[in-house]
Amino acid sequence: MADTAPLFFERRLGGLFPACPAAQKALDAINGKVRLKITRTQGNSRRIALYWIVLGISAPMLSERCEGDALDDQMLHRILKERRGLFTVTKLPSGEVVKNFDSISFASMTEPERAAYVDWAFETLSKWLGVPVDTLTREGEREAA
Repeated sequence: MADTAPLFFERRLGGLFPACPAAQKALDAINGKVRLKITRTQGNSRRIALYWIVLGISAPMLSERCEGDALDDQMLHRILKERRGLFTVTKLPSGEVVKNFDSISFASMTEPERAAYVDWAFETLSKWLGVPVDTLTREGEREAA
């Protein structure tokens, strides 16, 4: 399963309301009926949600410093996974090597492995942007609220 920003909703007043920016973005894109599967969250959902919020904040700022295509949270996630070596490799008959970033997902990691990855990712983004980790996470927590 590919890593994507989790869509967290909370129950209020008999309805489901977005509890994170990714959920709000998905809700805004709905035009008609949708199918919903309710599952319990696994692992530290607040940490995972904060990770995706921080990626969403960091990607546009890093895009201003990069050449080429603009970064989004999904591309930044793959860049971080590549730097951390979180992928498997398939060698095609042509000799071309293809990296499979979906082969090692958050769901396949233990909670300590996910926590270590997220901490490392925040440190890396902090260095790239030249801001303290606390500033990144505080902005993310503010946006989540």
